[in-house]
Amino acid sequence: MAMSEHERLYTPSEWSKRYKSEELLERFNKFCEEVTETVRKTVKCELNVPYGPTERAKYDIYGTDLPKDAPIFVFIHGGYWQEFSKDLTGFSVPLFVKNKIKVITVGYDLCPNVKLGDIVAEIKSAVAQILKYAADSGSKYVCIAGHSAGAHLVGCLLHDDDWIKRMTQQGYFGLLKEIVLIGGIYNIKPVIDTSYGENLKLTDEVIKAFSIIDLNEAKSRRISGLKVTVTVGDCDSPAFVDESRKYAQKMISIVDNVEYLLLQDIDHFDIVEKLLDSNYHLAKLILNCLQPDLR
Repeated sequence: MAMSEHERLYTPSEWSKRYKSEELLERFNKFCEEVTETVRKTVKCELNVPYGPTERAKYDIYGTDLPKDAPIFVFIHGGYWQEFSKDLTGFSVPLFVKNKIKVITVGYDLCPNVKLGDIVAEIKSAVAQILKYAADSGSKYVCIAGHSAGAHLVGCLLHDDDWIKRMTQQGYFGLLKEIVLIGGIYNIKPVIDTSYGENLKLTDEVIKAFSIIDLNEAKSRRISGLKVTVTVGDCDSPAFVDESRKYAQKMISIVDNVEYLLLQDIDHFDIVEKLLDSNYHLAKLILNCLQPDLR
């Protein structure tokens, strides 16, 4: 049975120029498994630090032998809120640890075992705990990146005034220097009519609450001292490219420092695979944020 055009728009592996969809996914998963296995053997780390009561509400800290006050790069995986794992995100580690930056990869519960709102709440809890860890360690620079659905989850932080206020009052929010949203999805409604939508069990209320591209923001809302980079590859799905561009425009009304970055000849998967490469533009951007004294 042929895939509908709508389904294809929300299947990023269909748009790569490197491989056909199934081969691309197979190669990506193998790459993630192998890199993470190697990283865990070669980089000093603390695995499965709990931030919540469930099995998946844990994160891994890499570079635990670095100075206590080292900058911190946080990575949150995608998988349309129902697949993938922090145990497959080793590609986010070697380059940054080599540059004396700790890396924290965050896990979370998946649908249909939990609801989307539960996952959003978990990420807020995880980031709050990580920011406290940064403050307690004397770290002054934290950058958080999310890929695909992970970009949506990170984006949700910017639309919760109560969470931002609480982090600010506790002295943590100022440590957050940059948010990097990579190949993200910011409008949930179109996902309902795809095969990915079945396990999400999305209600109208959930769609309204978490389609962050459509949220009405108070005109008085301003976030300063934080850079938001919205990036996507030009070989990603046109729907993802369009949403990224629109979300970057939305961010300009909320955040003082916003950059939209369309990466040439990059698809939904090598956009994060290439974080291993010190010459990769996105990797350089993150390094510059976390190493301001070396610019």
